[in-house]
Amino acid sequence: MWPPERIGLTPGKRVLFLTKDLELIRKQLYEGLDLRMEDLSVGDLLDDINTDVMTPAWVCFDYDPATIAENAYAGLLHDGRRVFEPRALIDGGFEVIVSGHRKGTGSSRETAPQCERWSGIRIVIAASFAPIHERNNLNLGQLMGDHAILSRLQDGESIPLTEFTEKYDPVSRLILENGGILPFAKRMKEGEVSLPEF
Repeated sequence: MWPPERIGLTPGKRVLFLTKDLELIRKQLYEGLDLRMEDLSVGDLLDDINTDVMTPAWVCFDYDPATIAENAYAGLLHDGRRVFEPRALIDGGFEVIVSGHRKGTGSSRETAPQCERWSGIRIVIAASFAPIHERNNLNLGQLMGDHAILSRLQDGESIPLTEFTEKYDPVSRLILENGGILPFAKRMKEGEVSLPEF
């Protein structure tokens, strides 16, 4: 069940850095380049990744998150060409995605975090998140952290789940601890979890 009580990187899974140098993204996607946080600074990472980049409007006509994921980041273009070809994020074997400041600006579209979640991403790292995008990630059970947490994960540390959840209110913590809003609601209906007293 996701998430476990301690969070670590899965052997064989990868970390994708969304760098300002788009060629570095291509090398990670198509040439097997693996980077570490120690190789980069936060300033090397893309800021203000908006939801139109993650899932352009035409992607949103699909209702199945698995289909949406096939065109993850279809709006990230370089010289008029897609950086992420169809299924690139799915086929890359990534479980962590990393960017700079203000991840998920633009709109409230839920397809943006869905495209990552259904591509295998479980941990989203950024210096900061747009508030609605952060809420959408939380509702999908996506853990969010900063670059210091990523460095610890890449050094092999197993980090308590509470370090990912402690900044949230009690209900949001329960949603994350139960894998997202739908699993949380199901468990609450079945009497396995209850809302905290206010």
